Amino acid sequence: MRQKDLAVLALVGITAAIISFFVAGAIFSPKKYSTKVPTVQKISSQFPDVKNDPTYNSFLNPQALDLTVPVQIGNSQNSAPFSGGQ
Repeated sequence: MRQKDLAVLALVGITAAIISFFVAGAIFSPKKYSTKVPTVQKISSQFPDVKNDPTYNSFLNPQALDLTVPVQIGNSQNSAPFSGGQ
């Protein structure tokens, strides 16, 4: 192909791309929605005083076990039972 043929092909391709862009935009335009959605309250970074606040006593058991405290079962002195060495 000659250089003139390539220029004509490029011009036709660019023109077709521009026309198809605008035609596709007219056909597939997004719908305009005016729906209002609810928003949530901002989460505070301050933790409540659960032990002294009476609002938490209705659903928290004050006699429950504290799972954050290590529990010793038996009198084994092995501090790493799954390390492989006995």
